[in-house]
Amino acid sequence: MMHCNCHLIFVKYLTVIALVLVAVSFSVAQQDSVRRRIILIGDAGEINPKQSYALHDAAGNVIAGKTTVMFLGDNVYPHGIGLPGSADESVTQQILRAQFEPMRAKGAPVYFVPGNHDWDRSGRDGLARIRQMGEFLRNQQDPGLTLVPPNGCPDPVAINLGDSVVVIAFDSEWWLFPYLKTDTADACSCHTKEEVLSRMQELKTRNAGKFILLASHHPFQSYGTHGGKYSLKDHIFPLTAVKKWLYIPLPVIGSLYPALRTIFRNPEDLGHTLYKDMISKVGGVFEDDPNVVFVAGHEHGLQLIRDKRLQVVSGSGSKRSFAKMGKHSLFSDTRQGFVTIDLLGKKELRITYYALSRKVMGTVFDFTLPFREIK
Repeated sequence: MMHCNCHLIFVKYLTVIALVLVAVSFSVAQQDSVRRRIILIGDAGEINPKQSYALHDAAGNVIAGKTTVMFLGDNVYPHGIGLPGSADESVTQQILRAQFEPMRAKGAPVYFVPGNHDWDRSGRDGLARIRQMGEFLRNQQDPGLTLVPPNGCPDPVAINLGDSVVVIAFDSEWWLFPYLKTDTADACSCHTKEEVLSRMQELKTRNAGKFILLASHHPFQSYGTHGGKYSLKDHIFPLTAVKKWLYIPLPVIGSLYPALRTIFRNPEDLGHTLYKDMISKVGGVFEDDPNVVFVAGHEHGLQLIRDKRLQVVSGSGSKRSFAKMGKHSLFSDTRQGFVTIDLLGKKELRITYYALSRKVMGTVFDFTLPFREIK
């Protein structure tokens, strides 16, 4: 009887080993088919347990020698990196370290795209803070750490990832920022919106025949709060927009919040004149190319939208907020997570969404975009 039990245990042990080997072989085969991987994480600028899960799992998805990591803005909450000598200088530097250190430990180059919170939450010290972020990253003396664009400049920057895919990163907050955003000390190539658009057109033409990922903090389409969509919680518990723990029911007054936000537009919302101008002009440069993917954060969730453009939203690196399935939605999720975009051997992109559920990060959606030749 004892011999029989030992035999069964041994068979179960071999079965488990075989399943593990099959899973590992499948994972290795999948990674071998990937020519390039881009990991997209937005709004990861607050250290908390869910941020740690997202960053740890994202780092685990780095394929050595093939992966680039893009942090899509709002990299330091609430007002960007602390200025030299300020009380928050050290703690805000640690927020940045928490993001890039796991990725650099795996050898992946890391790019930070500026967001509105990095620009002092669109405040008066915005230019000083975004420049200080770039200075801090340069002081690490690590060529694998870069702020794009640098120095508070609006200059679109091309990051070439081989012969089939390029990331064009630009500072969308520069387009919306209400205070001083250039001075006589800057070394920017572009100083006006017209120059930015001309540079974008030049980079698009130069990279014809490639997939283009247009990376910014602000999305060009969204079914989240910045896109004018609100949850029942927003109507009943409006104070949670100020402090997430303020669950004080104000059902009638609460409904005024979405209404007033619609009437008195914030430049950070898609309906504002400045934001609509950016969507129209920048979108106009790229929308005739079916091989362009717009990637952004800003909304604290995960979305994939296909309308005039293909819009990836990956903004739940450390926070969560409402987003709905809209008319052109292919996917929407409010959980913590991130996105990978893989360039495959057949010259197609695989876009994969990962979300946190019960302390486990798993794949929740994927979408394949084949390259289309433009005649």
